[in-house]
Amino acid sequence: MTRNVYPQIVDTRKIQVSPWVALVEKSVQFAPGEFPQIYHCLTQADYVGVLAVTADGLVPVVRQFRPCVEEFTWEFPAGTVDDGETAEDAARRELMEEGGLRAEQLVYLGCFQPDTGRLQVRSHAFFARASRPNESFAAERGIETKLVTLAELRRMMETMEFRHQLHWAIYAAAMLRGVCQDLRL
Repeated sequence: MTRNVYPQIVDTRKIQVSPWVALVEKSVQFAPGEFPQIYHCLTQADYVGVLAVTADGLVPVVRQFRPCVEEFTWEFPAGTVDDGETAEDAARRELMEEGGLRAEQLVYLGCFQPDTGRLQVRSHAFFARASRPNESFAAERGIETKLVTLAELRRMMETMEFRHQLHWAIYAAAMLRGVCQDLRL
């Protein structure tokens, strides 16, 4: 005997608004016989972010203009997962593209939900022990990359100069999972 469990999604529509983002409309029925209520969220490809540390204790951070918040932000190397790519491969690619670093060791910290009320996005967090920067590295157009000490990163976080909430979660996950205890973040 099949039992109906509520609430349940009774209909979903997806409207692609750009190559990167879609608006999803979900009809949710909360009890038998009730009229479904409409909810909206945004979706995109999976996202990855990488807290990387070089052998000499430097962390790559990336500054770029974010039209959504209308300002420049500091973040860890990050981006979306391309079609056919694994989250791990995307993390390695983003670290190289945005930081000029190769991940020598990559630790998966988990899959997060950045905003369960508005975003239907899986966000994969990684910690990497990284190579020294490639001397010929040039950041992508519009991106400034710099290597900071762990003390500088902490200062940037304390002053809210580095305030990307999801990237704070990567930092916290690395600490809680104990993957970088020897670094004294």
